[in-house]
This record gives sequence, structure tokens and C-alpha cells, in this order.
Amino acid sequence: MKTFKLFATSFCVLTLSVFSANSQIIVPGSEHLLDQLRLYDTFDDNESVPYSKITGDPYLFKDFYPGKLVLTTGEGVNLDMRYDIYADQIHIRDKKNTVFALLHPEKVSMITIDTVKFVYDKIIKSGNKPSDKSAYFILKADGKCKLLVKKNLRIQEAELPKPYLDAKPAKFIHTDDTYYLKLQDKNAARISSKKDIINLLSDKKNELNNFFKSEKPGTKSVDDLVKIITYYNSL
Repeated sequence: MKTFKLFATSFCVLTLSVFSANSQIIVPGSEHLLDQLRLYDTFDDNESVPYSKITGDPYLFKDFYPGKLVLTTGEGVNLDMRYDIYADQIHIRDKKNTVFALLHPEKVSMITIDTVKFVYDKIIKSGNKPSDKSAYFILKADGKCKLLVKKNLRIQEAELPKPYLDAKPAKFIHTDDTYYLKLQDKNAARISSKKDIINLLSDKKNELNNFFKSEKPGTKSVDDLVKIITYYNSL
């Protein structure tokens, strides 16, 4: 049985491989687009810990759902996909139920799975410093400023058996979402307070301050953040 390795960094090993044409062609009619992306297959490794050994669910969607993948060139294809939160990977399933993962997510403009839209972007460090870190985000508000949501997950380690207590397997634990803003061609910047929002959207500082005073939105709720960014984009 094929399994994904436990750690996201394990996927990087496969980026050095040379893939056969057959492994890239997974959906009839999509060969040209998928060849640009390049994909890699799942693989077996006796030393890896399969997800089946960990309780809980590492996916945003437990099952694959129909979706659409659009390249930065504008080309698009319909595929069955899911999002692996822990590995921060988009998985693609072919007609033979083989699961592939994207090798070059930076070539993707937008991915829609069911009704959820994903974008892939670099993350700005605090102080607006460039970073080599990138991630998939859920797009919650679009426009001049995008509101992005990063899903987070950690693994609670397995516990050995104790007197009168059974051993406990490792477990996936969903943690709080984190929120980011992306201004036009700039990279994603994390926000956690009103100050962060005002600093990033300083071109409308006065209007936003008035909006905060009159509407009193919070900064911990995605619904409130959508209201703030929707208002900013309307200015």
C-alpha cells in the first residue's frame, strides 16, 4: 500500500528525480498542462510513518472533491483534488486512484476544490523582510487586498503505556488558523492585530481608523476580517 511520508520535508527528496512521461499524464486531455507542472507519485518507504498510524485527519477535506487548477499562464484543467494541511500539499487523484502531488506550486495561479479557493504565495517576515517560506492559503476576500487564511496542524506525540493506562497513538491536532494580507503584487504578510492591519494598509489609515471606531470589528474572527478588507477594497 502506498503512503505519504509523515514530514513535509520528505516530499522534497522526490524533486530531484527524473519522472517518466507516464507518471505525468494522469488525466486525458490535460497532458500539456500537467507536463508544465510536473507531478510526483506517492511512494513506499518502510522507515516512514504512514498517516494511517496517526489518529485524526490531516486533510481539509477527508475525501477528494472535483476542482479546477489554473496555471499562471491562464491554462486550466478540472481534477479531483484534496488539501493536505500537515504537508501543505495539494494532492491530485487520477482515474486509477493513484495520488500525485504538485512539484511546482509556484506555477499555479488558483486552485478551487469544491467551493474553496486556494492560492500559493511567499510569506513576508516581520518588518516587511523577504522570506524563502511559501504556503498554500485559502482565499477569503479578493480585490486590491486579499485576505488569506492559513490552516494549521500539529502532531501530538504517541504516549507509551503506563500502569493501568493503554498506550496512545500519535494524533493530528488542528490548531488556530492564522491570517495574512496580500496587497496586489506583494507577498503575504501575517496580521494579528488592528495595528498590523493599519500598518499594512496605511494608504487608507484615516478611513480604516474611522471604520474601526464605528463598526468595532475584531481581528480574531475571519468574518470580521472579511468586513474590514471588503471595506478597504471598496475605498
